[in-house]
Parts: sequence; C-alpha cells; structure tokens
Amino acid sequence: MAPNSSMEHHHSPNTVRSAASSASDANKNKPPDYYAMGSAELATESALTLEKIKHRIRLTKKDERLVLVLVGLPGRGKSFIARKLQNFLTWRGSECRVFNVGKYRRQAADGACGADFFDSKNAAAAELRQKAASLAMEDMLRWLDDEVDSSSNGGGTSTQTKVGNVRKDRVSIFDATNSTIERRAWILKECTCRIKRGTKPTGIVFVESICDDKDLLHANYVTKVNNSPDYKDMDVDEAMADLLSRTKKYEEAYETIEDDSQSYIKIFNLSSKILVNHIYGRMAKSIVPALMAWNIGTRPVFICRAGQTMNESDRVTLNRGMSRSENLGRQGKAFRDALFSYMKVECLDFIRRRQEAAFAMDLNTGTSISGNVGNNMNRRFSSRTDLVGLMNELNEEEKVEEEECEDDYVGTDGITPLPFPCNILSSTMPRARQTVEWDSMPYPVTELCNLNPLDKGDFTGRELEELALKHPEWYGRLVADPFYTRFPGGECYGDLTSRLESVVVDIEQQVGPVLVVSHVSVLQVLVAYFRNTPVEDCTSIALPLNTVLKFTPAKGGGWQESQQLVLHSPSSSHCDLQSMDDGMYCCNNAPPSSRSLLEGQSTPLARAPLLGSHLNFPGHHDSTRGSPPGMISPLATAAMPIWGDHAPVRPPFGNQGKTVPSIPSANIL
Repeated sequence: MAPNSSMEHHHSPNTVRSAASSASDANKNKPPDYYAMGSAELATESALTLEKIKHRIRLTKKDERLVLVLVGLPGRGKSFIARKLQNFLTWRGSECRVFNVGKYRRQAADGACGADFFDSKNAAAAELRQKAASLAMEDMLRWLDDEVDSSSNGGGTSTQTKVGNVRKDRVSIFDATNSTIERRAWILKECTCRIKRGTKPTGIVFVESICDDKDLLHANYVTKVNNSPDYKDMDVDEAMADLLSRTKKYEEAYETIEDDSQSYIKIFNLSSKILVNHIYGRMAKSIVPALMAWNIGTRPVFICRAGQTMNESDRVTLNRGMSRSENLGRQGKAFRDALFSYMKVECLDFIRRRQEAAFAMDLNTGTSISGNVGNNMNRRFSSRTDLVGLMNELNEEEKVEEEECEDDYVGTDGITPLPFPCNILSSTMPRARQTVEWDSMPYPVTELCNLNPLDKGDFTGRELEELALKHPEWYGRLVADPFYTRFPGGECYGDLTSRLESVVVDIEQQVGPVLVVSHVSVLQVLVAYFRNTPVEDCTSIALPLNTVLKFTPAKGGGWQESQQLVLHSPSSSHCDLQSMDDGMYCCNNAPPSSRSLLEGQSTPLARAPLLGSHLNFPGHHDSTRGSPPGMISPLATAAMPIWGDHAPVRPPFGNQGKTVPSIPSANIL
C-alpha cells in the first residue's frame, strides 16, 4: 500500500472558510432558477398586451350603476338567484332592487296568462310582453338615476345614496327570461345608449341559468307551481301541464348567450358548474364566489356567543374590565358542555333525515371542495326510480345503532371517533376556541381572525360611559350613526361586513351542519344577513349568552330561524326574533308570557340612564332628556346594554348624577 494512501486529509480553518466563501459567491452569480421563479426580465407593456387587456381595463372600474340581467327558461331558478343576490349585495353595502318583469306582465294582461300567451308566433301577446318589459326597464332606469346626491365629480350625476359619510352604489336585477339575442340587444341599448345615457355610465352583466338535470327541473317545476301567482287557485296537475307547455314555447325561440364581447356568467344546474366571460373587479371578487357557494341543499347553521369568562359579581368586586385573552369561567365551561349535547342531538337528527332522503353522504370533509363525498353521493340519480332503488337498498341493510354510527367521523388525531359531523368556525379569542374544545372529542376547528370582535382601537377595554364623558364629540357621532362611526385607530360596524364576506361565502357553500362561535358585534352582522334585515340596524339585535340561534334554508332563498336556550343562568334571555316577509320565515320559541318584555328588546335602543342631569353632545337633539329623537326604548329603565361578552358592569368613573345617551345597540361589542 502506498504511503499515506488511507490517511485522512486535514484542512486548516482558513482553507475551509475560503472554500465556503467561493461557493457563496458562485451562488450569487448563478442565474435564478427558471422553474422556481420564471423569467426575471422586467415586464413591459406592448401593443399586444394592451390589446389583450383592453376589456379588463374597461370593465375593472367600478360603475355607480350596475344592472344584472337574468337569462333562462322557466323553472331554472332565476328568481331564487335574484333573491340571493339582492340579500347578499344589500348586506355588503350596496343598494339593490329586483325588477321582475312577470309582475308587470300580470298587471298589463290583467292577471295570469296561459301557455299560448308565450308563443313566439302570437303577435298580440308578444307586443304585450314587450310593453311589460319596457315598463320594468323604465322603472329600473328611473331608480338607478334617482339623484339622491348630485355632488359627484366630473359633471355627471351621482346615484349613490349617502348614509352617514358612506356612499352606496346601486345594483338592479332585471328578472325575466330574456331568452333571445334580440331582447338582450334591446336591454344593452336601453342601458348603455350614449345619446340617452351619456353622462350615466351603467355596467351590464348577464347571468344565465342553464339546467338540463331532469330531476332538478321537476323539483323546480313543483316549487314554481306551488308558489307562483300565475298558478294561484289552479289544480296542481293543470298548472304543471300549463308550465310544461309554456316552457316548450320558450324553448322553441331560446338562444343561449354566445357573444363573447359581452360580460356574462353562466350557471349550470344551480352552481354545479360556472362559466364566466369578461368578469372583473367586484364581480370577480364578490359576486362570482357567492354564486358558486349558493346551493339548494339543506343544512343547519348554528350561531352562538363564546362562553362566559369571569363571574360578573367577581368582576364588580375586583373592579376589572374585560380582557380579550380571558379564559372560560365556571359558567362558560357549563355552557361548553351543554352546547356539545345540543349539537349532538341536532346533527344526528340532521344525518338521520338526510339518510331517510336517500342521500347518506360522508360529511367528515365539509364541502366538495375540501374532500370527497361518500359513495352514495357519487352515484348519478337520473330519475326518481334511482332514488327509490337506493332507499330499498338502505332498507334491506341491517339498521345501524347510533353508537355504531359514531365511527363514521374521525377527529383531528385520526383515531378518535366523533359522534356527529360538523364544520366548526371560531374566532381566535381563547374563550371562543375553548367553547368548542370538548373533552376527548378532538373536533377540527377553523380559527378565523375574521370572527374576532370589533376592534375598538385606542378605546379598547374602555366602557361606553367613560367614553361618553371623556370623548363627548366622538360619542355624539356614535349616537347619531352607530354603524359607520369608526373607533379611533379601530373599526366600525360597517368594516365588519368586509371582513365577514368570505365567512358568509364559506358558510353558504357548506353541505353539512355549521357552527359559528364568535362575539356580539360579529354575530349581529351575521344575523342581519341570515334574517335579510337592514345591516345598518344590526346594532339593535340582542344576542344573549348561552343561547344558540339556528338558521335553516327555505326554498325561496331565505332562512328559517329558531333559538334554543341550552343553559339556564341569570345572564340568559330570549333573542329578539322578528317577523320576516319576502320569503323569510322565523319562529319564536319565547313563551307568550314574555312577549311583551321581548318587544322592547327588539326596538332600536335600550338604554339605562344614570340618575340626575344630562349631558349635551355636539349635534345632539335634546328631545327626550339626553336621548336622540325616536330612539328611546320602552325599556328605558332596563339594564345597561351588554358590553362585550359579559353582563353590564358600571365601574365607578365618578359620573354619578349624569345621564348618558346610549347608542342604538343591545350589545355593543
């Protein structure tokens, strides 16, 4: 063996450092990895790129006026889509109104019309249908152009309604079949003609609903026959025959949208597929995700406040305010356990009813986007016979007891069987997360900062009474406009709709039970969406502790509401469920004996004046001893409004002998 052939070579530290430095320099001079970063060449505009993005440049800007034109044959869910759009757009801050041409047609024809009325060869009927469409168009454009505030820049007229210091744009929905190229060209001309509307720019987007699923169509036809004014007091079989004949008349002249120079959205079989063309800006950011989320399935949505933390008597004794990082107290832990028992009963009942409907699906993954559905849901049901066949198969199988069903859903550890499926959303606050931390049940919980309480900025941790005394000018603005008055360095209620938009879309797209655990301010805004009530009035919605609000979809696009007090305590009370219309329903579980008291809780303001003289605030009208006009509740001597997640506390700020006007809110945070 040659000398030193097996001897290790040792290098000095300086030699090693020199080698490392050389390698580093080599890496710096090495061109970037094309596969990791692509070309590093600076992007520049050219005639080609400008040509390709000209539609995006034109359509990305936000017009004050927007018209959504629905397109589709009868029974394709156009009115369902219109109602969902109106609720969603109104909730997120736009003024929105639906103009249903069918209403104008019934008025022009002095009642309902038979199938022959919709024959394209019926010249007299065609003229009447066009007259109805023209009347609807005139009303729609008049509403869009109504000069609420004419202080716009550029010489044009502004149609934005000014609420407080916030301007609202206007969106109209033209609800009709609009089934021919000629009709859609007429709509474009009426809305965008430069001669008629040169100073009134209006965006136009067509929304076409296409449905070729026979079972889905049959279900839609049944709903239309049972609810449409055209078939009021008509025999069901006769009405169905007339509707099918009417649809056939429309099909003979129907022309789908194919002009790619137009902005349009095509929805297939109620959201199973969506095609978009020249859709940018708010349409792409908000409306398209919402359209993709809405579905005709039923599933319960449960909403509740986080459990209580410190006992209120202890808080008063210790003179401690609320902290965002507090943990659940004894009462909060009791609510946590009661909530689990309630959710188990509700969710297992939901699964049982779904199985009985022949849709025994695996909901462990939440939505079809995040995972696969069960084998039965992968089967195509081309007819009612297939559904009946599946039911027969299920009936022949051995019935499974509730305890055996628990193995179908597995916890986050991949081992522990969960007793029921549920998609749980929680804020990042410890008390909210702990409300759904059920012993030995590792349920997956999605923690969202979107669900965190209203950010009070510089006023965090301070009570309303103190703010009214030390910052009277700001507090006066809050009294006058509680929805859009922003806390210094923080948020206003209006900001919550922006950060909750994605949460609403996520809830809407679910196919199984959903539980949302959050805080008063956030839940008030969410409840306004599900109730389809003005979001600006949400600060008056009472949300007591230890109570679960349950929302279930209604066929018309709204939600049915019920409530359940799951844990009795001195802090618990009934919610102010309200009567709804336009397809919205609710049921009030409050005992009749308590209705008179509850009526006061649903008013715009519940306040508790301190004894003595009152304060004067800038811009404040003293019509009723320190309270803004028309905002005094019958419960003028009731308890203080709830502040945060706790019962009211009146700290000793040295303000005895003064009356402070309350903002219109039963629960301010």
